[in-house]
Amino acid sequence: MGIVRIFKLRLLSPYETAFGAVVEAMRDAELEVNAAGNPISAKSTRSLRRNRWASEISVALRPEDANRTLVDWTIDMAGDKHFSVLDEVLTRLKVPVDDLGVEDALERLGKMGRFFGAKEARELFRVVQIDERVVELAQGLYNGNQGMLVLTNQRLFFFDKKFLGSHIEEFDLSAITSLGQTKAMGGETINISISGRSAEIKQVAHGRSDVVIRAFRQVKRDSSAPRGTQASETHDPADQIRRLAELHDAGILTDAEFDAKKADLLRRI
Repeated sequence: MGIVRIFKLRLLSPYETAFGAVVEAMRDAELEVNAAGNPISAKSTRSLRRNRWASEISVALRPEDANRTLVDWTIDMAGDKHFSVLDEVLTRLKVPVDDLGVEDALERLGKMGRFFGAKEARELFRVVQIDERVVELAQGLYNGNQGMLVLTNQRLFFFDKKFLGSHIEEFDLSAITSLGQTKAMGGETINISISGRSAEIKQVAHGRSDVVIRAFRQVKRDSSAPRGTQASETHDPADQIRRLAELHDAGILTDAEFDAKKADLLRRI
């Protein structure tokens, strides 16, 4: 049909509940829904009233655990209103969506940061990846462009939402040698030293630099911490059996599926 975009979300509800909620929200958004299987398919027609382009939508759900469901949205549209269609559905969802730490980070950013970074704040949820969490934010200027410095548990990047499109510049965590600051009456500057170059985020609100730098150091420590213990727990058959039991109790696994997988794991002990 046109441009295809894929969005990944996590719903904080069991699979069966999430599936029903997605179908209901899509129908409430006046989409033509076919929920006979998974993935769910739907169509939207061109609507001037809703400022909506015609599109074809596929929604695939899969359980992450007993209480969380991962959702892949594929939207095929001739225009560039993919987010509008997605927002129409999400605003009608009756189950919570994992915001990946965005709302808490925006609250800590403060009113002025949210005001001057309003464009980035609205789009940030779509920029952060499903397997990361936002740790801290700082609103400021980079290369003359106003935007948001975003620290997650996996990366550091500057996000600048423009009228047409957006720009993201990522600073490789492993290549950052130091994060410093300069304080002045007009605001603070976060100095990022990277192998072979440097970057400055200017006009940061007073106090934000300290918060971001402390959080950055913690992320660096966490990323370099040994993972042997965590890996061994992940592959422990006893832990996997307990997780299977949760999925079985939630109705995601049938009795036969649970018994077969449990027997396979017991043979490894």
